[in-house]
Amino acid sequence: MISYFVIAMLAISIIVVMILTIKFKVHPFIAMLLVAIFLAFTLHIPTNKDNNYITEISALIGKGFGNALASVGIIIVLGSIIGNILEMSGAALKLGEIVIKIVGKSHPALAMNILGFIVSIPVFCDSGYLILTPLRKAVAKKSGASPVALSVALSTGLYASHALIPPTPGPAAVVNLFGLEAHLLTIILIGLIVAIPTSLVGAIYGIFISKYIKKPNYPDKSPTYETLISDIGGLPPAWKALAPIAVPILLMAIGSIVRFDSFKMSDGITKNIFIFLGEPSMALFIGFLFSLLLTHKFNTEEIAMWIGDGIKASGSILAIVGASGAFAEVLKSTELAKIIPELGHIFASLNMGIILPFIMASALKIMLGSSTIAVVTVATLFAPLLNTLGFTTPISQILVLMAIGAGSMIASHANDSYFWIVVELSGLKVKDAYKARTLATFVQGITALIIILILSFLFR
Repeated sequence: MISYFVIAMLAISIIVVMILTIKFKVHPFIAMLLVAIFLAFTLHIPTNKDNNYITEISALIGKGFGNALASVGIIIVLGSIIGNILEMSGAALKLGEIVIKIVGKSHPALAMNILGFIVSIPVFCDSGYLILTPLRKAVAKKSGASPVALSVALSTGLYASHALIPPTPGPAAVVNLFGLEAHLLTIILIGLIVAIPTSLVGAIYGIFISKYIKKPNYPDKSPTYETLISDIGGLPPAWKALAPIAVPILLMAIGSIVRFDSFKMSDGITKNIFIFLGEPSMALFIGFLFSLLLTHKFNTEEIAMWIGDGIKASGSILAIVGASGAFAEVLKSTELAKIIPELGHIFASLNMGIILPFIMASALKIMLGSSTIAVVTVATLFAPLLNTLGFTTPISQILVLMAIGAGSMIASHANDSYFWIVVELSGLKVKDAYKARTLATFVQGITALIIILILSFLFR
């Protein structure tokens, strides 16, 4: 039975993180590292080292930090570089024009939602919102649609794919932690089944809530859409804009297909090459190579600058992921790891085993604000326990992945950096942002959970 002391120390640790990040504006990397060290010292971890445990703390934290980055470090850096190139070249805006043309100008909220969903597959959702804000404002002006509806539609579209579809960092980390690399195509397909309705619910909610929120009234200092295109020097062709996103997904799908026994592809160099290119990090690297076609006349100075800016932008998320891994590694060494199987069996006896990872991810998301911290921490705790908890098939493990992602979407609020990006760029009052942004993400998380429960019942 887990001791009350362990629970108290864990609660204190989470409260400390909240105070440090919200009250004192300490970077989450420092806050997570501090509480990891605090927990390790107060709980004498590793416990099997007797009085020598102190000398092992740095090794334990380093192990967790390294393991987390080994899973997604390259993916995060490449995704950040691709995202920066999509922004600087105008490719993201070109994708917006394509989506609006397909969907039609009469459905601006749907267009923004779909665009966000597509762009956030290789790009972080906060960066995606920043990139697409000029287009969102232009669409609102031309269509007469509610700016609130478009803000919610765009932000929730970005959020859904970011939380549920690899190669975005959260899902990609869980793929590696759960050892599901051979099932990427299935993960992407199930991710789409869960994420598409979850995204659309966000757009519908945005249209609904916009009727109860006054139009934002603030001085707009951002460049107009026309000025932005002029500064870029024109938008690239559609195929160049799509390739950095479509090619990695296609490669990952092919890499999964050739592994299927039913595909009947003989082992050999050709199959191994497809598998190699289908690994998320390699697939994104190929996507990066295609993104170089977006540069102006293959200008080497421009390429170096865009790549450098992308790498710099990835630094913060890399640090947070690593610190989350360190925190999770410490938690794994506490008595907390022993209670998860007990809780799992209780939930399983009620035919609701899939809800436990959702609840844990939701709790961490609400308390700490970071979806990445929630996903990496919960996935690290669950990875060695999947078979014990009855998640023995790839499908059941994929649904656990989805449940963690769904939980990490719940109730984005004041301790979430993405919340403030949406607030500031949308011109919303904070009280209105809670209605528009926080409630929208709560609805999204619950929608995703309902779909996951239905799939869990069907695949039982």
